[in-house]
Amino acid sequence: MSGHVRAKVAVLGIGNTLAGDDGVGIEIANWLGEKWGGREEILLGVLEGDLFAVTEWLDRAERFIFVDAVAAEQPGKNVILREYQAGLSASLHHSDIGAVMATLRTLKMVDEFPSWEVWGITICLPQELGVGLSEPVRWAAQLLIADLDQYLAELVDCAQVH
Repeated sequence: MSGHVRAKVAVLGIGNTLAGDDGVGIEIANWLGEKWGGREEILLGVLEGDLFAVTEWLDRAERFIFVDAVAAEQPGKNVILREYQAGLSASLHHSDIGAVMATLRTLKMVDEFPSWEVWGITICLPQELGVGLSEPVRWAAQLLIADLDQYLAELVDCAQVH
């Protein structure tokens, strides 16, 4: 590690806002940034293109929560996927974050590899480009934001006690 303090958690939104529901992770990360940005315990950001860009973040937090769209037949369900499970992405990325993190762990990219999980929202694969979220995904995003907001509040409260 390069001398900086590691955040307790990094929340990184993944997706493409030009592909409708696939942008839900980015939208959630941006909303969280308005409330939680600037806290040293919490690191917020986005991964919009190459998921291997996560290497720039790995030594900056103890734990990662990736917020992403997850391909499914029924949109608008919240799921939590821990560590590696194949097919975490909505198949619009060149790879999925699970495969990327498994590869980076194998390559020993950092001394202490962080724990991680995906907080996802199921989507139907977009058939065309477009901006904005469908109603089921927007509803699920509000629920996920509330859960993440509560998690971050508890994390900050815990950090202040210690």
